[in-house]
Amino acid sequence: MSTIFFISIFVSLFSLGLVVVGIPAQIVKNYKEKRSGQPLLTIVIAIGFYVSQIAFFILTNSYLPLLSFAVGLIMWSIVLIQYFLYYKKL
Repeated sequence: MSTIFFISIFVSLFSLGLVVVGIPAQIVKNYKEKRSGQPLLTIVIAIGFYVSQIAFFILTNSYLPLLSFAVGLIMWSIVLIQYFLYYKKL
C-alpha cells in the first residue's frame, strides 16, 4: 500500500468525522435557535477551503477523500443558507 493512499484514508476518516458529527450539530443548533451560529466570514472561509480541497483532490486523482469533502461542502452550504434565513430575525 502506498504512503499517499494510507494518508488519504486518514484524511477521509477525520474529515468524514467532522462532516458527520460536527457540522450537522451546528445545523441542528442553528435550526433550534433560529439563528446562525457562525459569522459569515467563517462560513465563506470554510466553503472556500472545501472547494479548494475538492479541486486539489480532483487534480491529484485522490478520489478517496473527495466524497467526504463533497459532503462537507454541502453541509457548509446549508449553514450558509441558514445564515441568510435567520439573519433578518436578529
